[in-house]
Order: sequence, then C-alpha cells, then structure tokens
Amino acid sequence: MTANATATAATPRNNLLLANVIVGLNAVASNMLGIGGGAIMVPLLIFLMKVPIKRAVGTSLAVIVLVIAVGLGAQIILHPDDIHWPIAGMLVLGSLAGSFLGKWMNKVMPENVLRYAFAAVLVIVAVRMFGLLNTAPLLAGDLEPMQWRSILFLAVTGVLAGVASALFGLGGGIVVVPALALGSGYFADNILDARATSMAMVLPTSLLGAVLHNRAGNVDRAMVLKTTPLALVGAVAGVLLAYVAPTAALKTLFGALMLIAAGRLFFTGGKRDRNTLSNSAKK
Repeated sequence: MTANATATAATPRNNLLLANVIVGLNAVASNMLGIGGGAIMVPLLIFLMKVPIKRAVGTSLAVIVLVIAVGLGAQIILHPDDIHWPIAGMLVLGSLAGSFLGKWMNKVMPENVLRYAFAAVLVIVAVRMFGLLNTAPLLAGDLEPMQWRSILFLAVTGVLAGVASALFGLGGGIVVVPALALGSGYFADNILDARATSMAMVLPTSLLGAVLHNRAGNVDRAMVLKTTPLALVGAVAGVLLAYVAPTAALKTLFGALMLIAAGRLFFTGGKRDRNTLSNSAKK
C-alpha cells in the first residue's frame, strides 16, 4: 500500500467519535488563544488514538488550516481592528524562513538539546503568564514595523515560530502570542490583539506545513474530512469565547497550555534518549 493510500485510509468507526472530540477541542482552543493547536491535537492523537507522530503532525496541520481560516474570517467580520496586518506579515516572512532553518537544524543538531531548551523557555513564559514573574517588556510601547528594533524583534520571533513548527510540530502561535506579550507593552495589555495577529500568521505557515506533509503521505485525509463539520463549529466558537472570557482567564489557559507543550517536549525527548541508549547497548 502506498503512502497516499495509507493516508486516505478510513478512520475506524470506534475512533471517529474520539477523533471528533479531539478536533473539536483543538478548534476551540486554537481560535480562542490564537495558536496553531498542535500542542493539543498532536499529543492527544498519539496517546489516545495511537497515531504515529508524523501522521499526527501532518493531520493536525491539515485540520489547523481549516480551523484558522474559518476563525480568521470570523475575526475579520467581528473584530477586524484587533489584527495588526503589517506585524503579521513580518512574522510570516520570518516563520517561513524559520521553517527551512528548522529543517536544516534537525539534520545537523541534536534534537533533544533543542527540545529541552525550548521547553525551558515555555516554562518561563508560562510562569510569567500566571503572574508569578513580573518583567518589563523588551519594547516600551507598540511595535512599529518601520523601526529597526521592531523589525529585529519580529524577525527573530517569526524565525523561532517557524523553527518550533518544523522541529516540534507546534503551531507558531504558541511562540508568537507570548513573545508579543513579553516583548511589547502594548500587546502585554491587549492580549486579544496578540491572539488575533497570531492567527493571521499561523494560517500561511500551517498551510505550507500541511502541503509538505501531504506530499509525504502524512495526512489522514479521511479523518480530516469526517471531523471538518465539528472543527468549523469549534473554530467560530473559539473566536466568540475569546471576547467573552476575562483576559486573566485567557492568560491562565495559555500558560497551562505552554506547560503541557513543555512537558510534551521534555518527556518525548527523554523517551528518545532512553531508546537511543537501549539501542546502543544492544549493539
């Protein structure tokens, strides 16, 4: 059976309900928090449905494209002023470059070193989101795309988002939202603007990743098609909930999600370390 044929194989009926629950939760969280959703969907597909990691990442990206596209459309209709398009555009350029950089880094650098370092950064930012660590923003006010400090900050943030997506299967939003809040006083006080701007960045980045994974046969198209209706409902619900939930609640949820993502990176890396040592011992 070819890779594409395997990718289009039907999802077992006994797993369809679970798949819809996972995708629905992912859709709500993605558009409520402005993230890609890979930190939620990928580990759930792996641990609950026993989906191989490459298939889980590819399928997650395909679902995210649909979810973010609908959510971004709803955002434009309901609250268009919260999207900072010039900033999103610069983040996209950086993230696309970061995707190729991440692909290269994956070949020449120890993956677990990168995983542990990124997990540590996520924990630090999560602690700040919880209000347990107060630090001054790197930039005093709003980000100005024509100022060199802002250009440098957005370029680095975009590249890191692309690298994280390529190396770890995490949506770029899990890097962009806390980075904007950590780097700019304006976005620290306006978390809804940070999540809306992140959504505009996540869409093209996820689309590129989904296309590449689909070519490699890593997308379960049957699962994507069968879970699309609930995903679209969850996408709109996520945007609406973002403007109902208190800002403090959004920050707490995002902090919790980052801790989950950090745990996933850390323990997955540790498992690979143990497997490597075991294989070396056998040799």
